[in-house]
Amino acid sequence: MKRRILSCILALTMAASLLAGCGSDAGNANSSAKPEAAADAAQEDEPAAEEDAGNETGEEGEKFDKEVTLTFWSPTWHKDADEQVIADFAKIYPNIKIEATFYSTDDIKTNTKVAASSGTLPDMWYNWGGFNYANYYASADLCYDLSSYAKENGWEDKYLKSALDLCTLDGKIIALPQVYTGLVMWYRTDILEQYGLEVPKTFEELENICEVLKENGQASFSTGGWHIFRYLEALLEYYAGPEEHDALNTLEADWGSSEAVTQAFAKLKEWGDKGYFIDGYVTEDANNAKMYVFGGTSAMVMDNSGMASDVVANEYDTSQYSFFAFPTGKDGNTGRISSYVKTTQFNKNLTEDQFEAAMLFWDYYYSEESLKSHPSIEQPTAVAGAELSEAMKLADGMLEMIDAAGSYTTTDQDVPNEIMDVVFATEEAVLLGTIEPSAAGAEIQKAIDAYKAASK
Repeated sequence: MKRRILSCILALTMAASLLAGCGSDAGNANSSAKPEAAADAAQEDEPAAEEDAGNETGEEGEKFDKEVTLTFWSPTWHKDADEQVIADFAKIYPNIKIEATFYSTDDIKTNTKVAASSGTLPDMWYNWGGFNYANYYASADLCYDLSSYAKENGWEDKYLKSALDLCTLDGKIIALPQVYTGLVMWYRTDILEQYGLEVPKTFEELENICEVLKENGQASFSTGGWHIFRYLEALLEYYAGPEEHDALNTLEADWGSSEAVTQAFAKLKEWGDKGYFIDGYVTEDANNAKMYVFGGTSAMVMDNSGMASDVVANEYDTSQYSFFAFPTGKDGNTGRISSYVKTTQFNKNLTEDQFEAAMLFWDYYYSEESLKSHPSIEQPTAVAGAELSEAMKLADGMLEMIDAAGSYTTTDQDVPNEIMDVVFATEEAVLLGTIEPSAAGAEIQKAIDAYKAASK
């Protein structure tokens, strides 16, 4: 019942904010307005002033009469954006204090796991989706179940469906989706045009492009190191199909007996032997993969939406870059796209006041006004219909494409790290010829069986 009352209060508060926000700017607070208003009220009605002494009102008419502090762990690359948003939010809700601590990628992953084991998790923390990250805290019953709040407050309309799906475990929404992206094929439009090639819609058309490029001395795919798995993952989706691929990733299907696993490894080896990848790709640094596309050595690279900002930051000709979905479907269908979500999770032990304050903060963070006022907020956001910044315009349409095609969680976020280490090693062994593709699945299944035995 309390939660229903809280939802009604929040709905009325948000409605008041929308009406007031039409003629105001949350980023320009007038600090002298509130003391003067309070003084006038005190002269007219002393008892009323005393009664409302604890109620802080933001410049847009927002009212939150509790003193609340929320601790928040966030990555260092969010520092500029988060600090700006927190400062502007404080002008609207001065009673809500957000205490942010910033960590590197590795440190935030490690520190949250340590905090989880010691019972010292912050009130909110940044995380990634999937088994190794967000799901871990939900499975351990450490994070807030957002399902009821999401349903009562229209998250199905506010956020992209596929992003919310990746924040859902066993029917419960376990995290708020912040950033959503997927792995698509970025390509050089000028290179394809040079050889009269069109964007492929089927797997066969993609292989035809590779063959034409090879005949003309042009590498098709740029990759290296762990990044090679991005192509193997797409091949697994193509050969296994959604149902079996999901079962493989959840360790419910047997990798050793899967024909699709053998086919995917065999095709990856075939592409390597045919020269579809750049020279020396097995030992190349994964971080250098996109550089070969920038330099024109290869025509395509599997990458996320960040490729768009890289093109702009390096002042490359944006007309020479675009993207398409790796064709993982059959019968002309695009097929699902590997994608992942970056999230915020909330401590299960939040009080009702803390939870209300947290939701007010994130409603502001991803409001249209905030996104326009704070262009340094990481993009693309999971907010449906949100406009991309100028630096990200090249990725326009990507999220809609993923949402329409459907998605699956990027494998290395969904499969335990101990098993992924074996997958990477097996992949390299197949490409170097020390293991046959037909034996790859069995090697991985051994690791899965060992993991399951150790987890009992």
